[in-house]
Amino acid sequence: MDIILKEIVEIIKEETENINKKIYGTTFLEILKEKILNRQDQINLKNLPIQNPNVALEEVINVLEKNLILKLSFYKNPKSILKLKLNENLLLIVFKELVKIDILNHKTQKYINVSLKPMMGVTLSKGTVCNLNFPKNSLIMQLESDNVDFDIEKK
Repeated sequence: MDIILKEIVEIIKEETENINKKIYGTTFLEILKEKILNRQDQINLKNLPIQNPNVALEEVINVLEKNLILKLSFYKNPKSILKLKLNENLLLIVFKELVKIDILNHKTQKYINVSLKPMMGVTLSKGTVCNLNFPKNSLIMQLESDNVDFDIEKK
């Protein structure tokens, strides 16, 4: 699983350098999602742990004044996270299994159900309240981005 993490970190570093420095927040994460999914053939998913019940790896990536926190999680058993309020913008990419997300609509106070198949992702903004349901044997990538405002023009 360490190999998968290193492959993803390398893709993120390469692709972040190619994205306009003025783009940040959820727009930046959405562009990065497309670039990661376009390069999915470079991620070797055959190195999944079998004997470990749950594995979670974390890496902090500092590229072009952006602080990104990458989490790669393998859940041998199902896991649910209820009423999670996001503190940062989040990119969620599913590599294995079907993940269900319930996103709270603040106006109606009802949840919108979203299902993500393998090699699909979603970008969620800071302050979003959601329920995350990870099935057994799922492999999930979470990328958090701080929402720092850059004043590129002065530099």
